[in-house]
Amino acid sequence: MLAVIRPWIMAVALLSWVPATFAFDFEQFGDVLGLDPTVSKRIGQGAKFASALIPISEEEERVLGRDVAARVIGRFGLEKNIKQTYYLNLVGQAIGQRSDRPNLSYRFAILATNDVNAYSCPGGFIFVTRGALDMVHDESELAAVLAHEIAHVTERHIINALQHSKIMKVSGEVAADAFKQGGELFQHMSDFATDALFKGLKKTDEYASDRKAIEYLDRLGYDYPAMFNVLGELEQRRKQGRTKVLAKTHPSPKDRIGHLKQAESEMKLDPPTGIRLKARFVKNKKA
Repeated sequence: MLAVIRPWIMAVALLSWVPATFAFDFEQFGDVLGLDPTVSKRIGQGAKFASALIPISEEEERVLGRDVAARVIGRFGLEKNIKQTYYLNLVGQAIGQRSDRPNLSYRFAILATNDVNAYSCPGGFIFVTRGALDMVHDESELAAVLAHEIAHVTERHIINALQHSKIMKVSGEVAADAFKQGGELFQHMSDFATDALFKGLKKTDEYASDRKAIEYLDRLGYDYPAMFNVLGELEQRRKQGRTKVLAKTHPSPKDRIGHLKQAESEMKLDPPTGIRLKARFVKNKKA
């Protein structure tokens, strides 16, 4: 019975669910990112090396993600279409609430570039390019793109990579001070996270996010095969030489499809719902 009513719940609730405190404002988004943070202390270079991984709390993850997000905005700029951004946040927030980290305060925005790509910064700051929005055909495909990026956050891929890096060979106290007060060490952390974002994560991280994406789509009631449609479109564009930026940071769409099909056969997913919501997507895209 649950599999029967769940898509209906999703289709109706998505339009009516808006957090009481949520009102997207571009100036407010800049405040959240802290585009001009004041830092007052530089971390000394005599830090002791730690033998274990330095823990990074959720709040510290968000502090780092805010700085990385500011760099992403500085590189591409934001599209200030409030209605489209609001719709993007409605879809993204709904997925985030059904993800493995529902308590994160996710934020979504559109980057002013025709490159087909999306970026997920630690802590839940997620960006989709204008090119990616123009590529997808319906809300389920948009949800697939967002679910993949949300999965990078829920799986803490950049944070995990940072924890294993040489940058974090310091004491826990030194690392905590860096997150609180900024300084040289924090800038190295942010540089590392930004490089991971623009140069690409491990292939296994991309495959894991694809798998999580269809899991999240299934939980919410979207037609999870939409993820295969997105990857199929990317493969066609790759053959035409139209995904040069994405190709530098991701495995080939063909390989991703192969891994995802294998994962799908091992997962306990409900039958595809067929919920695509194309008309709603087209209406909001034209807003």
